[in-house]
Amino acid sequence: MRIGYHRRRLTDFLGGMRLSRELIEHERWPKGRLRRHQQERLDAFVRHAMRHSPFYRELLSGVVGNGPVELSRLPVLNKTRMMEHYDELVTDPRLKRDELLAWIEGLEQDELYLGEYRVMTTSGSSGRKGIFVYDEQGWRTIAAMFFRQSAWMGVKPRLPRRFRMCLIGGAAPSHMTRQGSATLGIGIHRFLGLPLTLPIERMVAELNRFQPEFLNVYPSIAMRLAEEQLAGRLRLSLTMMSTSSELRTPEMTERLVEAFGVHPFNFYATIEGLWGIECERHEGIHLFEDVALLENVDAEGRPVPEGEPGAKVLVTFLYNLVQPIIRLEVSDVVTIDPEPCPCGRPLVQARAIEGRSDDVIELPAQKNGGDVAVHPIEFGILTRDREVREFQVVQEGASVRILVVPRRSAGSELEARLRDAVSRRLAELGVIEPEVSVERREELPRSAGGKLQLVVADPAARQASLGPR
Repeated sequence: MRIGYHRRRLTDFLGGMRLSRELIEHERWPKGRLRRHQQERLDAFVRHAMRHSPFYRELLSGVVGNGPVELSRLPVLNKTRMMEHYDELVTDPRLKRDELLAWIEGLEQDELYLGEYRVMTTSGSSGRKGIFVYDEQGWRTIAAMFFRQSAWMGVKPRLPRRFRMCLIGGAAPSHMTRQGSATLGIGIHRFLGLPLTLPIERMVAELNRFQPEFLNVYPSIAMRLAEEQLAGRLRLSLTMMSTSSELRTPEMTERLVEAFGVHPFNFYATIEGLWGIECERHEGIHLFEDVALLENVDAEGRPVPEGEPGAKVLVTFLYNLVQPIIRLEVSDVVTIDPEPCPCGRPLVQARAIEGRSDDVIELPAQKNGGDVAVHPIEFGILTRDREVREFQVVQEGASVRILVVPRRSAGSELEARLRDAVSRRLAELGVIEPEVSVERREELPRSAGGKLQLVVADPAARQASLGPR
């Protein structure tokens, strides 16, 4: 059993490497050829889903004809509906939602379901697990996007010495970071995967022992490591660094450059299949739209003009045939840059990805009796303060409570300083008489995947803001 598993790891690695070279070639295409590629993949993908998925056969009946598929005419899918109809949505009838959930709960090491499928989960904003199963082609495409991102960052392994890479991410075997580590940690890479639940002292010890040349980590953990590096307890000489999965503010970027001497790349990766990364200009994230189609829309699902933030994106992943993802809602706030990037790549560039729309808070405005939308990026001013290690902003009606994990050196005036800084910023944004409090914490809660939610919006306050005043 494990012999077959290790053989599959090797073939996934090699297949991902080969596919990454093909995908990188797409970056030389003119826009017209990229659009033709997208349409050809979409046509084949949707028709495969209709032939092999009972759910899509019924859902798309009468919508898809014999001509080219019109993406905007297809129904939108959310994760709740996906999970409710999971057994009919997948194209392999052996895959059953409840059996998969039970298998995942008992998973103790990296394994393939039925000897062939990669299975990953996400808790989602509702806390209910979402299941994402990848077939061989789909998972090799995920590996290819990792190799593609590495190429963009200038990561070039030098044989015969294996390139040392460390990825710090989720602790569960079903988390994408753990699955990725299992696939990538062979061949030209020497790979260290660390769970971000490790105590910081053990994490520092493991990193000092391994001495990675490349490090990928969540921004909140990266800030903890930057503190250790500046204090001399962590001793890394990185050639490259990247962050993902959480919002990284400009102030955090400055701190990481100071600590590690390299400008970290920001990359975007979703379990739904939409990936992207900054180019060498660090002015936005190029999204790999030759692999996954994206539509930037408002809260009602209407297209958002380039240059304006959306409320969510609709993702269609074109390479995974066992669990077709067609126009699936992902609640990330994205702003597409209307101008082409000077780097010359044809891929669309997200000028900003500012976290989830669920993280945007609404506070009373000074004018017109309406509300001001405050995005998580606005609270980046908290990371300018050198005595702040981590923070979380919690909305409570019209007030804001800031939870802070301070550094050991923090003085008694920290709370007042942060309260004044945030109050001034909210007033500048148009919030009427901002109500801000600050509390110290020894640690902050994280999601099952290990992410730190910087802003926790008040659902009751948001609902109330939609009604009459």
